Amino acid sequence: WLLQKRLREAHYLLGKGKMASDIYTDLGFEDLSHFSFTFKKLYGIPPSKVVH
Repeated sequence: WLLQKRLREAHYLLGKGKMASDIYTDLGFEDLSHFSFTFKKLYGIPPSKVVH
């Protein structure tokens, strides 16, 4: 549940033009690789492909 909430917030921030490298630590992820892998697993696209 918490992981999904963090990823929803990430999706929102990425849509506002934030960079994954700027937000992953604020959302509780320890490294960018884990964040990107988990985001892609849930949404089917990497964080860099979220349309702003």
